[in-house]
Amino acid sequence: MANKDPFWDVYTRTFIAGPTESDGFMMTGEHAHLHYEFMINFCRIPIRHTVSGQEYVTDHPYILYRAPYVLHSSNTLTTAKYRRYLLTINPTVLTEYGGICSLGRLRGRAECMIPVNEQQLARLIPILQRLWRARNDTSVPKSVWVSLLSCFLFEINELIPDDLPDISPTPPYIQELMHYVVEHLEEDLRVEVLAEKFFVSRTKLITDFRAATRISLHRYVVGIRTAQARIWLAQGLSVTETAQRCGFSQESAFIHMFRRETGMTPGEWKRRSGM
Repeated sequence: MANKDPFWDVYTRTFIAGPTESDGFMMTGEHAHLHYEFMINFCRIPIRHTVSGQEYVTDHPYILYRAPYVLHSSNTLTTAKYRRYLLTINPTVLTEYGGICSLGRLRGRAECMIPVNEQQLARLIPILQRLWRARNDTSVPKSVWVSLLSCFLFEINELIPDDLPDISPTPPYIQELMHYVVEHLEEDLRVEVLAEKFFVSRTKLITDFRAATRISLHRYVVGIRTAQARIWLAQGLSVTETAQRCGFSQESAFIHMFRRETGMTPGEWKRRSGM
């Protein structure tokens, strides 16, 4: 979940995915990142996406943008393999090079689906390939990949439909709060506690959070804890240690939450993950 890479770490990846393929890639369940994410998909197979509890299906080429800390998932609905590029950007890049690299019309959005055709995607491939080479060549100056990233973001903004609806500004503290939740799962994350920490009333926090994310703060905390618990269990952590890291003083309460959210116990998830 957490991206601990340096601020200059921008990379592209190519995935081949299929839900029944042993060598495929599939992220099970909603999860969140600390980076911006651009998924560039070339296929026409059905893929189910979720973001903050909302669900939709695509069956066409697209560019999918997601902001940091947003609960989301993308899973294929068939056994067909497909190829995609994935480009992630550490938020610090936009802070350090904000005058050059800008999200443009994507700023402030949790997610944006941009339908594209093959000709439009073809314009992006050379930039993605050069970014990938720059990412793996330590002799390439930062100015080169910053320029490439700037070109990529410019091209993305050129592809955004003119009728993209406006969004209401999100209070800055909501983004900070989401970051805090992701990084402090072991702490008491009740609404009352977080409201006091971020110097707002309980009512304002509840209202602002739902307006910005379309889900409740409680739903978000549960989703993030479940997502991280799946990762820790798959990495070999015990159920007891995972429960503690997720902020549960009682293992039974953690097991109850995990079963409710995933349909299986933590132990069953560990076995499924091969641990």
